[in-house]
Amino acid sequence: MTLTLIALMSALPVMAQSAAAEPASQAPLPADTPVVEPVPAEEVVVEPAVSPETVSAPEQPEVAPAPEPEAPSVSEQPEPSPAPVVQPEPASAPVPPAPAVDLAAAYRGIVKVEVVSRTPDYETPWQSGNFGRGNGTGFLVAPGLFMTNAHVVANAVKIDISLYADARRIPARVKYVAHDADLALLEIADTSAFAGVPCLEFTEELPQLEDTVRAIGYPVGGNRLSVTRGIVSRIDTIPYAHPRNIAHMALQVDAAINPGNSGGPVLKGDKVVGVAFQGLLQANSTGYVIPMPVIRHFLEDVKDGRYDGYVEMGAYFIPMENEAMRRHFEMPDNGLGCLVSDVVKGSACDGALQPGDVVIAVNGLPVDCTAMIDLDGVRVRLEELAERSFAGDKVHFTIIRDGQVQETEVTLAPLPSVRVLSRRYDENPRYVVYAGLVFQPLELNVVQAHQVSSSDVMVELDRFTRGGESREKDDLVLLTRQLPDEVNTRLTNMGRSLVTRVNGVEVKGLAHLHSLLYPAEGEERPAYTVIELADAPRPLVIDNAAVDAANSRIAERYNIPAAARLK
Repeated sequence: MTLTLIALMSALPVMAQSAAAEPASQAPLPADTPVVEPVPAEEVVVEPAVSPETVSAPEQPEVAPAPEPEAPSVSEQPEPSPAPVVQPEPASAPVPPAPAVDLAAAYRGIVKVEVVSRTPDYETPWQSGNFGRGNGTGFLVAPGLFMTNAHVVANAVKIDISLYADARRIPARVKYVAHDADLALLEIADTSAFAGVPCLEFTEELPQLEDTVRAIGYPVGGNRLSVTRGIVSRIDTIPYAHPRNIAHMALQVDAAINPGNSGGPVLKGDKVVGVAFQGLLQANSTGYVIPMPVIRHFLEDVKDGRYDGYVEMGAYFIPMENEAMRRHFEMPDNGLGCLVSDVVKGSACDGALQPGDVVIAVNGLPVDCTAMIDLDGVRVRLEELAERSFAGDKVHFTIIRDGQVQETEVTLAPLPSVRVLSRRYDENPRYVVYAGLVFQPLELNVVQAHQVSSSDVMVELDRFTRGGESREKDDLVLLTRQLPDEVNTRLTNMGRSLVTRVNGVEVKGLAHLHSLLYPAEGEERPAYTVIELADAPRPLVIDNAAVDAANSRIAERYNIPAAARLK
């Protein structure tokens, strides 16, 4: 059964003020990674949770009084005398109940984040998009700085925060955002409302399985602060719903995490162990928390004043549990070693590793036959080393190649082509309109909006992301729509195809396509523009003598303010 992860932001759609097409349904993704789909809050069944108005202290076990000690037997004497008085040992004093949590003092730095956002329309990219409202949670981590989820403030045009038990709304802005890690830092100019409010502190370690944690925030079902309790039930690497097709470490907890909890702190004792961010739709009481390794990476990354993102190894590792496979590669039966199945051209591992290598250690840590290592006491995939590294950091591999043990080292770097498979936020859609033909870059937002089948683009996408074409091309360009007009009449059934050449010139990206369709002033335009598509039996031919008049006519008819937006 396919599991669907939901980004837990309470979404209240608001009708767009400008004309916009209805959202398209989810399209298959051109990637091997499973698709994770956010679900509107209205579709989520909210389980009963601890009352947000009062948080009771945890019940203490009853302490049974100590039994009365038996008096020692008295031996018979000729002249009986009173038995000595034996003082019973005092019973253990009952443990007094823990004092009730003072929410006003302890949780004043946990705020409600209210957002007005504009979601771009990738189906008609020249339109302004749809406006909506939503809310999440944030918490004070430094004077004037609040941590929350990136999906809470994605595409935001206005952000306000409000304190617990305080009617004021304080304007905020996004200072740093990491959409690939679903984290953001908000900044406020007026910090007077938080004078004397302590910042929540982060823990230095991962919690252990069965550790008790509590999730705090402003979920649906009420307006006041809510606290739910649960245990850490799993530590694993999972896809993050917000960026799609990007996986990081996460804590699974059984504390109720509902829409609106997103961005709120998850505490163990008085320390933050993570940030609540998503839940599992098909399971009860299953929430997910961004743990400290991901949070620390984000905070360390922005120390230089900008967010650079994650680095990638650029190699694919598969388990070697099969006995026949191990014998084929002459591996001993010691439970160690995983196989390199592929290396992305132009990546950090290109030239250092090659398919068929057996990795037996990284940075001195043994790699088992399931491609796992022991890192800080937790078994994780060996790619977790890159998750905790930055551009320029080195990883040392011990491998077996052609039966010989060898050492090799790689310098980690970002892999820009992975962005093709991730959702984009906080930017306007790029497009080019020419003779009623709409061209857009092949990105996940575009694929979903136009319901592009993965089978239509899989081969070209694989060459771009793994085969090294991303070093030569900026984008893969997709013909997404045909706006009917006399100039493109009878050019039917051509939409959702990849553009390969224009007038015999290979297309290197959307900006390059624009320069081919709209030559610079002084450059000669050919009599006809011939556009070749990857899967079309014939090219598209446009009569350039009629194209200028057609472009003006189409722009007016379809309310297109500009023929292109390239960034």
